[in-house]
Amino acid sequence: MGQIVAMKRSNHSSLWKAILKAIPLMKSAAVWSIRNGKTTSFWHHPWLEHDLFLKDNTLQDDPTTLDKSAVADWVDDNGEWDWIKLQDIFPPNILALIAGMEPPKDDLGEDKCIWGLERDGRFRLKSAYKLDADQLDSTGEAFWKELWKWKGPSRTKHFLWLVMHDRLLTNKERVKRKLATDGNCNFCKDTEETTEHILRNYRKTKGIWEKFNAKVTCKDTSLPFKTWMLRNLKDDDHGVDFGLIVWHLWKQRNEECLDGKSFVEKSLLCRIEAWFNIFKMALKNVERSFAPPTVRREELIGWKPPPDGWVQIQSDGSVLSPSGSAAAGGLIRDCLGRCSVAYACNLGVCSITVAELKGAAVGLQIAWDQGHRRVHLNLDSSTAVAIIKNCSDDYHRHGLLAIHVNNLLNRDWDVVVSHVYREGNCTADYLAEFGHSLPFGTHHVDVCNPDLCRWLEYDVLRISQPRSINI
Repeated sequence: MGQIVAMKRSNHSSLWKAILKAIPLMKSAAVWSIRNGKTTSFWHHPWLEHDLFLKDNTLQDDPTTLDKSAVADWVDDNGEWDWIKLQDIFPPNILALIAGMEPPKDDLGEDKCIWGLERDGRFRLKSAYKLDADQLDSTGEAFWKELWKWKGPSRTKHFLWLVMHDRLLTNKERVKRKLATDGNCNFCKDTEETTEHILRNYRKTKGIWEKFNAKVTCKDTSLPFKTWMLRNLKDDDHGVDFGLIVWHLWKQRNEECLDGKSFVEKSLLCRIEAWFNIFKMALKNVERSFAPPTVRREELIGWKPPPDGWVQIQSDGSVLSPSGSAAAGGLIRDCLGRCSVAYACNLGVCSITVAELKGAAVGLQIAWDQGHRRVHLNLDSSTAVAIIKNCSDDYHRHGLLAIHVNNLLNRDWDVVVSHVYREGNCTADYLAEFGHSLPFGTHHVDVCNPDLCRWLEYDVLRISQPRSINI
């Protein structure tokens, strides 16, 4: 639980200074994925959902006496959270978050520090850049968000990036780089040649904007230049056309200054109009060529019994909005639809994926304890099925739970994990909803419960519901 202190000195390289500057940013996105819980600080590491620090959410005024405790120190002898200790220290909302976490287990290896901005826990530059962009001022953040969504040509998008960074080689910029001695406009003489002057304020440029007045959503030229650019580029109807006009105005300026060509307004207008048509035609062709043909068929969806000699675990999860209260439920039934056991769990507060995985784990453990060795596990969450089948990555945010489920699957028995549609999982959905009304933990539900019996009968006797499916 120690930490490395990085020092900054004036004689350090620019690279090292940049790395030190990024450390607080990286720390803000680092979270702890619990395994055995022995190296994660219970109070000072973000290991709960929503990345909360427990030191900031305790009912105690001074938790310093517990500073050295690890997450594993808060588990009782049965491997469950020690609620006797916890309930006196935390408010109900924090207790619900702790209940939503799987308790650490000794046989699952060491805890992992993972990248909290990605589901698989792996660092990616894209999410790091987005985190950094969130630190920018609102105008800059909005611009980059809109610019990278802008649907014009890539080279024009790169040009717009230069515009917004004042990187165009105007006379003002050339003087700054000691490439020229006069920063004034070649044609206006008494006005400094800036990016804004060329693309908005130059008298000939104003004439072009008047001709394309319909393409300019924001017509208030008293606004700061970058704000004016942003508001026009983000327009859904004319944003692409606006960007193309800006690009052609710059090209025209280069032709005037470098090639000695005259500014002919009519010629420039025709050229811009032609580009509008060419680009829109190319965009349509690309969309048409990449759009896969959609073939749909209608299929009857309903409960399907397991093969003779097998049992079926139906499991489901539920999360209520906006409280985030989570529950899971499920049942075990044979090929005739008879239910041998039903269960419901109040999971506190967690994500829907965690709820689905916990429901599956409970069902598998019950089936094993009952002596079943040929089992179909049906879940209506494709995400949960994918995590169970493909979670070989030790850095996944839900790695502890996925490893626990896989350890259950790897026992000496036959288990088939399948995704089913919600229409074929109605009884498990009822039990998951029922779990919200129960105390924290797993509870067996009486199989003679009248509501449960009605759902079981409904599953077996009802006519399958049609569903349109992409193939």
